[in-house]
Amino acid sequence: MKTLILSSSLSKESKSFILCKEVEKELIKKKIDPFFVDARSISVNPFHAEISLEENTLKTQINNCDNIIIGMGVHCYSINDNLKILLDNCFEGAKGKFFGILCAAGGERSYLATQHLTQICMNEWRMLQLPRIVYATKKDFNNTNLISKEVQKRIIEFSKEFYDIGCKLLT
Repeated sequence: MKTLILSSSLSKESKSFILCKEVEKELIKKKIDPFFVDARSISVNPFHAEISLEENTLKTQINNCDNIIIGMGVHCYSINDNLKILLDNCFEGAKGKFFGILCAAGGERSYLATQHLTQICMNEWRMLQLPRIVYATKKDFNNTNLISKEVQKRIIEFSKEFYDIGCKLLT
């Protein structure tokens, strides 16, 4: 199973990046070698401009993977602009692929922000989503460490279900 993990936040202190790294560790325990993409290393161009070399590389990686995990932060109760540009420029090869969402937000009230990403992925590319979403807030972290036992438990459940369902979809 070829899994791409996309950490879409540009923040140097990204909490969604931490969630992505925790899921990566869990998938490695299951003998999956996920390909990790940190959006902070991708030069993005608006959709109407020519896509960058890094975006083109991501586009190829998406074409070649079986499934995708997207880590996102919440900005104005929606996805960040960087993720939107990456979706527009790089995701045409994601048609019909299985995906999951990891979300870090500042507070408790933004949990429906992931629905915007769900709508885009399901309507634009007919992707199939893992029903479980990992949602964490700033209180679940201590600087660069995930400290919430509840979120850690949800990451283990997410990873197990993503692996189990992903394998079934590939057979």
